[in-house]
Amino acid sequence: MSEKIIGIDLGTTNSLAAAIFDTGPEVIYQLGDSPLIPSVLTYTNHQWDVGEQSKNNRVLFPERTVYSVKRLIGRDITELEEEIKKLPYQVVAGQRKLVKVRLGDQEFTPQELSAEILKKVKEKAEKALGESIHKAVITVPAYFDDAQRQATRDAARLIGIEAVRIMNEPTAAAIAYGLDEKKEGNIAIYDLGGGTFDISILQLSGKIFKVLSTHGDTQLGGDDFDQVLIGQLKDKLLSQYPTISFENPALTQTLKQVAEEIKIELSGAYEASFHLQLAEEEIDVRGIIQREEFEKAILSMIHATLESCRIALANASLSVDEITEVVLVGGSTRIPSVRKEVETFFQKKPHVAIDPYKVVAIGAAIQGHLLAGGRRDFLLLDVIPLALGIETLGGTFSKLIMSNTTIPSSASELFTTHVDDQNAIEINIYQGERELVKDCRSLGKFKLRGIPPMKAGLPLVEVTFEVDANGILNVTALEKRSGQVATIEIVPFHGLTNQEIDQIMEDSFEHAIEDFQERQLIEFRNQLTAIKKGIQENWEEAQTILTAEQLASIQSQIQLTEQSAKENDPQILKKNIDVLGEMTRILADTAISRAVFRELSTPDE
Repeated sequence: MSEKIIGIDLGTTNSLAAAIFDTGPEVIYQLGDSPLIPSVLTYTNHQWDVGEQSKNNRVLFPERTVYSVKRLIGRDITELEEEIKKLPYQVVAGQRKLVKVRLGDQEFTPQELSAEILKKVKEKAEKALGESIHKAVITVPAYFDDAQRQATRDAARLIGIEAVRIMNEPTAAAIAYGLDEKKEGNIAIYDLGGGTFDISILQLSGKIFKVLSTHGDTQLGGDDFDQVLIGQLKDKLLSQYPTISFENPALTQTLKQVAEEIKIELSGAYEASFHLQLAEEEIDVRGIIQREEFEKAILSMIHATLESCRIALANASLSVDEITEVVLVGGSTRIPSVRKEVETFFQKKPHVAIDPYKVVAIGAAIQGHLLAGGRRDFLLLDVIPLALGIETLGGTFSKLIMSNTTIPSSASELFTTHVDDQNAIEINIYQGERELVKDCRSLGKFKLRGIPPMKAGLPLVEVTFEVDANGILNVTALEKRSGQVATIEIVPFHGLTNQEIDQIMEDSFEHAIEDFQERQLIEFRNQLTAIKKGIQENWEEAQTILTAEQLASIQSQIQLTEQSAKENDPQILKKNIDVLGEMTRILADTAISRAVFRELSTPDE
């Protein structure tokens, strides 16, 4: 078999990786560690903290801590107006509608932020596996459009991972569940994560595994349930502090954190107690949220997911009775009312044998194993979530590839000019389901030039759409009479161009030395702080075992080292720390010896 290809679930709330081992597919983690990495990151002192540490620090650094990046990726500023209002960090518009997150005096694209999360996943996987990882199957919601898929692939590229396949999350879940058992029938994959919802209807027949339809909402998930709880918490705060302002980023992060804790607790209990505390604002509130109160508030959102289920069934030309299995995916499916409503809708108990948090990564790992040359007896046929086409006269949307078309796929159509002697045609590419382009999502545009002067209606322009196995679109235009050709791989208006990706990567190499020095300075400064604390705690003792000359030398060296800590040369700082360490070694040894002696002299209780 060739190089290992792992599976990565890049989630809104948590991310993780999985791989195929001798015992089968498993999530990747070291003993005593968690396989889940919170998709939260904090930027301080020009360094990133990613995962659990960042999640714990988000109240400490509210404006520098980013969560729910997945809801920003591949989207433009106009699409995120409502979402941005709920966030404690700054989201701003860049060039070509490119969304950026401003942290301090620097700005980052969602691709760069997602890359940092992927880097953490990669590092943990490499540590656990004991080998380097360069390739992965990365999952996305089935309802992610071309722009969001491209952006995900770009994020991986920024950290040196080749996304050999961008795979739909529900399809990955279905692989994890059904294929080994060689079942036949129709499977509904209900995937409700932290930021997105998808329903996919799949047909399993022998070795052919086909996605019949998919539907969903990339702006509906556990984050929205959190917002309901945040609203309830705000009401309780206002009743006790009527003049409170909710513009404070630290309060926003605290509310988010407490809401998440309540939601998780209510999945296993009928009520959850909470403690909201913000010392600077002199806020201290305790209370209880009832599960019934919470579930009643989110019922309309659960019903919205079931409406998507109805649409997906209709698109697959199936009734509820024809669904043989229902699979639950995503952390938000742990909520009891979600499970109850899904069971009532499909009239059967859903599958929950595999942890909903892990099932997508496991399916992606199986697909990665297959792509790496591993043996697997199935054929996977995925689909396009939304129709693809071009703008035609009058702003109409001419669809070339329809939604729920199996991929890889291609389609061509002939168009012509509407103006005499037109020597160039602009091709505007869109994705959506509406009839007018104003109601669809613009993916990009390019020009076919060099058309010989002809009367309107005479040129024959053949436009070909080709969608590869990752759901990535390439468009070609050919004027058949002259042979003029133009082609484009879609980089959406609000996505990163190849040049921008190359620049980001080049910058990371170019600044690698200064970044490393910056990190060393931080580490050495922390080391100095620890040494000074140790000297201070044992200074009285030092006066009994060191000469006045030695004590003066130590104080002089502390001042010298403190001065070098203010400079930007980590090597000079390290040298001074080493000198200080050598000068105080006798003090440290004595302190340790006396501590051991005291411990041994203490009688047992």
